[in-house]
Order: sequence, then C-alpha cells, then structure tokens
Amino acid sequence: MAQTGTLFRMRRWSAALAAGAGLLALALLWSGAEAIGDHMQEDALQSAEERAGAIADAAGQFAARALAVARDTQALAGHWASQAGPDGAAMRSEVAGLLNELIRNAGGTIARVAVTDAAGRVQWSSAGEEGVGTSVAGQPWFQAHAAEGGASAGGVRVSQGLARAEGPLPDLVIPTSIRIPAPGGGFGGIIVVALEIRSLAKALAGLAHRPGEVAAILRAEGEVLVRSQDTESLLGRRLVTPRTLAALEDAPSTTLRSLNPLTGVEVMIAVRTVPGGKMLTLGSVELGPGLAAAARVRLWARIAALVAWAGMMALVAASFAILRARADRREFAAQQQGRAEIERLLAGLPAVVFLREVGPDGIARHVYRNGDGATVSGWPVEALPKGKPWAEFADPEADFDGLYQRTLAEGRAVLDWRMRQPDGSWAWMRTTARLLEKRPDGHGSVVGYIVNITAERAAEARAREASRLASLGEMGQGLAHELRQPLTAISLAVGVAVMAAKRGDMDRVLQRLDRILDQVKRGSAIIDYLRQFARGGEEADAVVPVNLAQALEGALTLAGGALAEAGVEVLVTLGPPPPVVLGHAVPIEQVLVNLLFNARDSLEALPPGTPRRVEVTAVVEDGIARLAITDTGGGIPPAVMGRVFEPFVTTKGPDRGAGLGLSICHGLMRSMGGGITAENTGAGARFTLSLPVAPDGMADGVATEAAA
Repeated sequence: MAQTGTLFRMRRWSAALAAGAGLLALALLWSGAEAIGDHMQEDALQSAEERAGAIADAAGQFAARALAVARDTQALAGHWASQAGPDGAAMRSEVAGLLNELIRNAGGTIARVAVTDAAGRVQWSSAGEEGVGTSVAGQPWFQAHAAEGGASAGGVRVSQGLARAEGPLPDLVIPTSIRIPAPGGGFGGIIVVALEIRSLAKALAGLAHRPGEVAAILRAEGEVLVRSQDTESLLGRRLVTPRTLAALEDAPSTTLRSLNPLTGVEVMIAVRTVPGGKMLTLGSVELGPGLAAAARVRLWARIAALVAWAGMMALVAASFAILRARADRREFAAQQQGRAEIERLLAGLPAVVFLREVGPDGIARHVYRNGDGATVSGWPVEALPKGKPWAEFADPEADFDGLYQRTLAEGRAVLDWRMRQPDGSWAWMRTTARLLEKRPDGHGSVVGYIVNITAERAAEARAREASRLASLGEMGQGLAHELRQPLTAISLAVGVAVMAAKRGDMDRVLQRLDRILDQVKRGSAIIDYLRQFARGGEEADAVVPVNLAQALEGALTLAGGALAEAGVEVLVTLGPPPPVVLGHAVPIEQVLVNLLFNARDSLEALPPGTPRRVEVTAVVEDGIARLAITDTGGGIPPAVMGRVFEPFVTTKGPDRGAGLGLSICHGLMRSMGGGITAENTGAGARFTLSLPVAPDGMADGVATEAAA
C-alpha cells in the first residue's frame, strides 16, 4: 500500500510538472507566432507608408512643374500687358506669338491664357477672338485680386477647378491668376493661366497605377483640383481634414492611417506641401491586401504553434501511458512517432529552423536543424551537409561567429549573407537568431531560422533606383543654376551677333557663333551626365575599369550647383595620375552624390562664418584605391556611428530623408567588391570608399580615354 501511494504521488507530481511544461511550451510557441504576425503587419504598414509617400512626392513634382509653367506663362503675359498704346502693338503681337508657342510646348498642361483689364473685361485670349470682350468681374478669384491693396500685393493664386466653361475659360481647368499693377499704382487687371485637368489627371493615373492606389493634387485648403480617378465627380471636394492641415503648418509632409472618406476602406495616406504653399499632393494606398496577408501569416503561425504544442502534448501523454504499462519498447516507438510528426510539420515550413550551442567566442555547435532546406537553399537535399551548418556554401565574408557573439550579448541578431547556387550564381539568405538561454559560464542556447531573401534584395535594388531619382529631385535647383549660365551666355551672344550682322561685321558674328557653340557643348555635357545618372547602371554585371576622376567629375557636375549655393568649398586631390578602379561608373557616382549631399546638409547647419569645406583625396595601397571624402560639418554622433550604415538610421529631421542613403551606399560598394567606412576627424566626418585597382592594361585604356 505504501508503494502504491508513493507511485501515485510520483505520477501526480509528474503530471503537474508535465502540465506546467506544456503550458510554458504553449506560451513560448504562441509568443513566437504572435511575433511573426506583428512583424508581418509592421512590414505591410511600412511598405504602404513608403508607397503612399512615393506617390505623393511624384505628384508633387508634377504639381511643381505645372506651377512653374504657369508662372513662366504669366510672366510672358505680363510683358504683353505692359506694352500699352499704339507703339506697343507690334511688341504685343510678338509676345502673343511667344505665348502661343509656350502653350504648345507645355505638353497639354496649359488649356487657356487670358489677360483682363481692371474692370475684368478680357483684352487678350490664347484662343484668339473667342472670349475677348467677355467679363470675369464676377469670378471670386478676380474679386480677390481686385480687393488686394498696393501695386505689388498678392501673388499667384490657385483657385478651385472649373467643372464647366465659364467666361473665357473652358471646362475642366484649374484657374491660376496673378495681379497686374497699373502704371501709376493700383489695380490694372489680372492674368489667368488655366491648367488642363485632364492632362494632369492622366499623369497622376500613371503614378497610382496599382489597384487601390490614388494620387491627387489639392488646393492648400484641402479641396480636390486633380485626382488620378473620378476627378470630375470629386472636383472641389475636401479630402484633407483640418487636423491634417494643421499638422502641415509645422512640417511640409505628414502620413496617417485612416479610412477613405469615399469608400470607407482603410488606407495609408501621405500628404505633401508643394513648394510655395499653393498646393498639396496626396498619395493613398489601400491597407486591406497587405494587412490581410499579415493576418493569414499570423493565423498559420498560430495553427503551427497549436499543432506543435498538440504534438508535444501527445508525446507527453504517450510517455505517461508507456511508463504506466512499463513497456519501454512501446514508449520509445511512441516518442519516435511524435518526433517524426513534429519533424514533418517543420519540414513543410518555407524556412530552416535550427538550434545551436554557442560559446563566448561565438563558435557554435550544431544541435538541431529542420525545414524545407531544398527550397530555401536552392540545393538538392542530398547535396546539403548532414548535421553541419551550410558554411561551405557561404560567401567567405559571412561572419557567423560575429552573429552568434551579438546574439549572446544582445539577445537577438540578424545576418544577411550569400550562398552559392548549383549553377554558380549567388542567392541571398537571412539568418535570424534569438537567445534561448545564457548560462553563468558564458555559453548559451541559440534558436533561429534561415530564409531566402533574394526577392527582397531585388526590392532593395529598386529602392536604390528610387534613391537615385530622389537625388535627381534634390539636385534640381543646382542643375537649373548650372544650365541657366550657358543659356544666358547664348542669349547675350545671339544679341551681339545680330547687331554685328546688321553692321556687316562677319568676324564678330563668327566669334559669337563660336561662343554659342562652346556654351551648347557645356549644356550638352551637363545633360549627358544627368541622363546617365538617371538611367543608372547594371550593378550585377562584371566590374569594369572606372577612372575615379571622371566619376568625381560626374558627381560634381550633378551636385556642384547645390554645394555652391550652400557656400561649400570643394578641394580635390586625386593624383597624378588619378586611380583607375574596378567597379561601375554610375553606382560610384551615386555614392559620391549621396555623400556630397550629406556633407552639404551637415555644413549648412554650421553657424555663419564657420569654414564650410569638403576635401576629396585618393591614395593607392596594396592594390586598393581609397577615396576619402572629408567635411568640416562637426562629425557623426557617437551613438549613431556604430549603426550609420543600417537602414532608417539618420541624424537628419523627418523632412530630410528616411535614413536609407548610407545603407544603399554600403550595398552598392559591396556589390562592386569594395567597401565604405565612416569615422570622425577633428572638425567633421570622413567617409572612405575602397575599391580594387584595375590591372595596368585595362587602367591604361581608361586613362587614355580620360585624357582624350
């Protein structure tokens, strides 16, 4: 009886311990499933936010270009209005011809131009006699200009779009107007430039081409001017809440998660202020598909956790039954059967899970691995090593020891690495490791999983392309300055040549024509650099010789105007001779442009009178060329230095970038077999690019072309 009671108590305690272990396992499995679901949901929201922001930014470029064309047209129309009296008739005729040519060259952006007198009567219209003599005095935009005080009051006014023709203006246009001062002061009339809504809507539809996406241009008050869909039915409707407009008073952009007021569908909305404050742009992406996919992943993760827990509980129950029957053989068979079931479930996952015992030095001992290794790795199962990691297929640069050391120190670590494929190509893998247990002797148990992220890396390549296009937008003002100089020189040369031709001085005419040709070549060179930069390069192609002097010249051509406007002095020391490296010209230029813009942003924040200088130097050591870009902008904060090349790490404000630039630079340099490092100097920061030097024969050819 005593033995029976003792056995009963042992079974009761064993059952209690088993139940506790089962609950703990369920909690761990469920926590892991929830973590996976949360991660997928965060990725879906982040992707939607980036897409909505990209749509709004691109729509902002369309709106800014449309306003710029409208301002140019209004300036020319103002010149027409200033030529009053009989003596100005010929000049007005010439200006009218230029206005019509400007409208034709606007690509459909301008629908109509009209000039009125102080009473609101149309004096001239781009439609000819149509509309001349009609009155716009009753229009609210005319009355607003007339009520402004002073000869130079007001500015360009963007009014509500017209759904139907009114006065001299056709239907479906956006009236933009500016006040004409009278010769003796006061109000002399207005100039109206009507922007074509259909043309703008077609351009926006090309931006928001995916299902559930919307692009729109709004008035500063939040009312619809143009929309990628259903513009006519929504014209004038307010799509932005007062709360959002208030947020835009503090920052030029905002992003929010909300319900579409038209459909009731949950969307991610990005709103941007167009420079000048006259318009807003909106990008909207439906969250439904992304969140639904995240919910499905969460559901399957929960099911997998429950199935795994049920399998574990089945194994424990079978063990107790076997113990009670004292049938060791049946107990072993049941355990093997339960293990096989769990292995089968894990083998169907699109990932490889593993367990390692890790020492303080990061050296790991393989304990367990399972999952769909063939799908993840790209190798047949029989070709993969049994009971060992896949290090023999990995890129030699993959630092697995460092991964496990970081896991022991931080509790979690991630490593992206390349795995050679059967056809000799490379696939990208991501190993995510978590610390299960750390013992007092410094050893620990690490669990993790490996997934194939080759498709994700392709998406990162598209992000690099987006970064390059964003750089084009940032350098636009500087390039406009660079192109304005040759155009001004050409204009002056043409005037001098015309006067010389009237005098019969053909030598003078030929000199001016040579001057014009030189300036045309200068402008053509700037446009060629811009075209090559925008087109990008094939980073996956084999590396070729690149002259660093030419790459730096291209980067300075694109970014030099912005640096000059910021008062930054650039000092270059590359040779002689300048190094010739193995890489790709456009990615190297993209990296240099990014670093130069970063240096400019740091230097602009310095107090007035502080030296603003960027030095570019190059050295060659042991077959490696190192190009250093050093600024005097104060350096990188120590808290950021260790993570400066990670995505979304930035020291700028939220309106100056997403923190992807240096991460993309790091990826570009790695893709060319090089590297990039950052360090602080006495007065600022230094970024050093490292690339292998091209062999002598190849380098000589590139150097000869550069000299020519």
